[in-house]
Amino acid sequence: MSVLLIVILLIVMKTKYIFYLILFSTLFGCQKNTIAIHGTFEFIKEYTTTITVGGIVGITEKTFNVGEVYQGTDQGKDYITIRIADHSYFNDDCPNSWCYQELLDVPREYLMFVE
Repeated sequence: MSVLLIVILLIVMKTKYIFYLILFSTLFGCQKNTIAIHGTFEFIKEYTTTITVGGIVGITEKTFNVGEVYQGTDQGKDYITIRIADHSYFNDDCPNSWCYQELLDVPREYLMFVE
C-alpha cells in the first residue's frame, strides 16, 4: 500500500512541476511588443559597406554620403533597415546570379529620421 501511495505522490509531484514549467514558460516566454517606425531616413555620417549587386559584378563597395535619403524601418534595434533598391522580377526566384540586395541594415548612429 505504501508503494502505491509513493507512486501516486510522485505522479502528482511531476504533474505539478510540469504545470509550473508550462506556466512560467508562458509568462516569461512572451516577446515585448515594439512599434516599427516606417519613413524617410537621412545619412548624418558617411557609411561604407559591401552590397550584393548581382550579375557579373556580384558584390561591390558602396559609400553612402551625408545627406542621402532612403526609405526605411526602425524596429528599435541597434540598426535601421533601409531600402537601397526597388524589387524587380530578377529577385523573384532567388538565389540566382541575377539577384541583388534590396535592403540594408545600417547602424543607427549613421541615420536620422526625417519624416
